[in-house]
Parts: sequence; C-alpha cells; structure tokens
Amino acid sequence: MDCFRLLWSVAIGLLLVSRRPVVYAAPSCTWVMPMLAPCLGYINGQEPSSLCCSAVESIKAMEKTKSDRMAICNCVKQATRLISYNPKRLPLLPKKCGVDLKFPPIGHDYDCKK
Repeated sequence: MDCFRLLWSVAIGLLLVSRRPVVYAAPSCTWVMPMLAPCLGYINGQEPSSLCCSAVESIKAMEKTKSDRMAICNCVKQATRLISYNPKRLPLLPKKCGVDLKFPPIGHDYDCKK
C-alpha cells in the first residue's frame, strides 16, 4: 500500500512539472526587419510587391497581443532610423496589401506605447 502511494505521488508530481506554461516571446527585430525589406520600394514611392504583401501578412500573424504590436512598432521605428523613406506611406501599406494591420505613421520619435 505504501508503495502504491509513493508511485501515485511521483506520478502526480511528474504531471504537475510537465504542465508548466509555455512562455511566449514578442516578435524580435531579428525577424521583423528582414521581413520588411521587400517593402522598401513601396515606402519610397513604388507599388508594393507580392513579396512585400506576404511579409505584411506574416507580420499580421505575429501580432497576437498589445506587447506584440509594441514590439513590431519598435522594430519598424528602429528600421526607420536606418533608411530614408516617406513616413506618410508606411501606414497605407497594410491596406494596399489587403491586410487588416494598423501601422501608425511611425517615425524616429513615435511612441510605440500608444
């Protein structure tokens, strides 16, 4: 009987340890910035390419929480420091690609916590 209780306790303990919650990380700039590279032509005056629109769809798939949106915003903000672009075109990109994703007019001083 004591052996049964010991085995039962070990089994319950293993079950509890194996059921730890999965930690989810917000999107990383290592992923977001290269994904947006095909969109450089659009933010400088051209039409978005199919590769660009695929990237926007992929970014939409990453956007699950507010912290995801803030992380993506910060990555885009970081990228805008490295390139010249038309800031008025950036918020129009998702609509041009037919994706329901809200890109504010992110610039060097935009507050991504909004």
